Amino acid sequence: MTLDEELLAAARKAGTASAAAQDQADIAKAVYHHSVLRLHRAGGSMREIAEALKISHQRVHQIVEQSKRTEQCWFCGRVADDVGKMMAGPVALICDICVAEAQVAEVGTCSFCSETKPVHQGAVVDKDALICRSCLDFSAAVISAAV
Repeated sequence: MTLDEELLAAARKAGTASAAAQDQADIAKAVYHHSVLRLHRAGGSMREIAEALKISHQRVHQIVEQSKRTEQCWFCGRVADDVGKMMAGPVALICDICVAEAQVAEVGTCSFCSETKPVHQGAVVDKDALICRSCLDFSAAVISAAV
C-alpha cells in the first residue's frame, strides 16, 4: 500500500506546527517561571505572589525551589549565587563570566536561537550547550542593561 501524498504532506505540516507550538509553550513556561522567581527575589512572599497570580503558594514554592536546583551556567557549571548575572535561553543558561570570555569557533546549532552558525560549546554541565556570537552579544547587552 502506498501512502496518500496529500495526507502525508498534511501530517508533516501538522507535525511541524505541533512542534513549533510546543516550543512556544516551553518558552512561555520558562518566561512565566522566571517572572515568578523575579517577583520572589524582589521581596514578594510566596503567599503574596500566589494570591496575585491565583495559584497556590505551594506551586510558587515549587517554582522557586526548582530554580535554585537548576540555575547554573551550562558552560562553566557556576551556580547563580557565584556569578553576577545569568542569561536564560530556551534550553540553556549562561553566566556573565562565560558571556564575556566565550570564544566562537566550530559550527553548530545554537541552544539559544536554534540557528546553525559558529558557536561556543559548553564544557562542564552540558557539552551539547552551544551559543552563537549573535546570542552572546544579545546576552551581553541584556546582562549589562539588567538592574
